Amino acid sequence: MTNFYTRLVLFFCLLGSFGLSAQNLILNPSFEEKNNCPSSVSNLNVLLKNVSIPTGSSGDYFNACSTGDFSVPSNFRGAEKAAEGAGYTGLYFHALKDYREYLQLGLTKTLREKYPYRLQFKVSLAESSALALQEMYIVLLNKPLTLPNNTLLTENRLHLQDGLEFTKVRLQQNSTLASKDGWVTLTAEFEAKGFEKHILIGNFETNTGTKTQVLTSKSTTSDYAYYFIDDFDLQELPRINYEQDKIYVLERNPYQPKGYELDDTAMANIQKIFKFLKDNAELQLKITGHSDNTGSPEYNKFVSSLRARAVALYLKELGIEDKRIVWEGVGSSKPLQKDGLKKQGLGERRVEFVMTHYQD
Repeated sequence: MTNFYTRLVLFFCLLGSFGLSAQNLILNPSFEEKNNCPSSVSNLNVLLKNVSIPTGSSGDYFNACSTGDFSVPSNFRGAEKAAEGAGYTGLYFHALKDYREYLQLGLTKTLREKYPYRLQFKVSLAESSALALQEMYIVLLNKPLTLPNNTLLTENRLHLQDGLEFTKVRLQQNSTLASKDGWVTLTAEFEAKGFEKHILIGNFETNTGTKTQVLTSKSTTSDYAYYFIDDFDLQELPRINYEQDKIYVLERNPYQPKGYELDDTAMANIQKIFKFLKDNAELQLKITGHSDNTGSPEYNKFVSSLRARAVALYLKELGIEDKRIVWEGVGSSKPLQKDGLKKQGLGERRVEFVMTHYQD
């Protein structure tokens, strides 16, 4: 019974550790802290607090306090309600002759080395746009960037800046970036290197190198992609710390309908296990696959072995050596307590893992 309650506590600690509330580390995340109400084309760093412009080009600021071209929801680029508060910004992500606009946001503190973080913000393609991007990135910087002209900020250009440390991170989107109806949420989870103090938003590729979608049948070289931007949130996530010789459950339902192919959430959690193993070379991992009792004992053991093997193979693919991973399937021979984890929605079809001291 002690083992059961230990497993119960560790499962919910692991599951709940990703949902803890934390402080937003972005300064002026929804562009509500302004110096002036926008009324004409002005530099964003003049209109907004804790927002800077890295090049000679400047984006636009829209707010409900304004009227006409720079109002919310209707303005000279289209119509969109603010995702949060009363204002938002707008940038050219693709335009003629590689013209780009960028936004630079400050953080409340330098990010901590080897700590995980999650960044989210929202974009909406302006109605006047004839192009849409297929993917977006952000760049994390150690200091604010200031260049005197309308420079396209490619990675090669950033490498030329004295004393600049940076890392480029791809964003995941919850919908197509071609949507002009409502906001698309962009998300990135990353491990900090310990120098990050500013975030750069924009397109870091040439027109030729940018993956785009044409939205009109009469495409021209002057077509552009202009996005409204709003509602930034950067959270420090809890560091995963697996105790030795304790049983952990990977997640509630880690498999696709076939019963042994890992889903996206499972792979994301296995990546966290990989990072922990990578940082703790003295540990090895034992993986145990389980099944329910709907089939024969032989079949149940076979399927549970496939489940454990899927986790092991993915860890090996990520870079963990074979000798640091032990896996087995035990079928339905070790069922969960009916009034415990099972009552909480955890099925018998699961994978458990234990971190143990490495023995060659």
